[in-house]
Amino acid sequence: MPAKLWKALKEAAWPVLMTGLLLAIWEVVVRALHIRSIILPPPSQVVEVMVERYDLLLEHLWPSLYLTILGFALSVVGGIVVAVLITYSEIVRKGFYPIIVVSQVVPKVSIAPLFVVWFGTGTMSSLLLAFLIAFFPMTINAAMGFQSVDQDIDKMARTFMGSPSQIFWKIRLPNALPYIFGGMKISITLAIIGVIVSEFVASQAGIGYLIKLAGGLLDTPLMLGAIGVLSIAGLLLYGLIALVERRAVYWQAPIDTMTGPTS
Repeated sequence: MPAKLWKALKEAAWPVLMTGLLLAIWEVVVRALHIRSIILPPPSQVVEVMVERYDLLLEHLWPSLYLTILGFALSVVGGIVVAVLITYSEIVRKGFYPIIVVSQVVPKVSIAPLFVVWFGTGTMSSLLLAFLIAFFPMTINAAMGFQSVDQDIDKMARTFMGSPSQIFWKIRLPNALPYIFGGMKISITLAIIGVIVSEFVASQAGIGYLIKLAGGLLDTPLMLGAIGVLSIAGLLLYGLIALVERRAVYWQAPIDTMTGPTS
């Protein structure tokens, strides 16, 4: 077995084992205490619902997933562009950067109803909320990466007549890639939250709408099944970004957004 594959399997073993243990405890406790499924169904019943009603779950997963990916993509592009402006423009750095930071004080969940009033109950309000929530960490991380270049390296490049574009593409961007991917890992999870919150407020499709509908019908197994499908989709998106990071930033260990650089 290749060393990299064996290492990946070992890294995945602990989360899988811990998840399995927690699910087993959940199953035993629910059945031992005879808790009604309307309050807390056992994991086996949730899995059964996910299998039996997979068509309904997939039907509502696709709109949420599509808006999540689109809002995330817009936040990545917009965040990197703004980060470049912050790095190279003193006007943007001193004038708009503080505004961007202060704007994060406003809870994004609270403006979801306002977006519905402005843009209606269609996909636009969900897309904009996903973008708005995911934009800030992307901008902050990318700006940190662009500005964290070693000053000695920057001076040496200028001494050897390196142009601003050469310095950006060959020094600043490679230096910022670990930070950018760290921001992407955070942004993809926040984009999912933005879409689901918007679907809670006003929507006729999506996982958020299905969770709200199941809650109104007191169908707790379906509600947890929808949450489970959404969690799996989010985990796959996060894993895809981590995989691309390993390929793109091959010279440096990936930055874990929760624990720091891996050993």
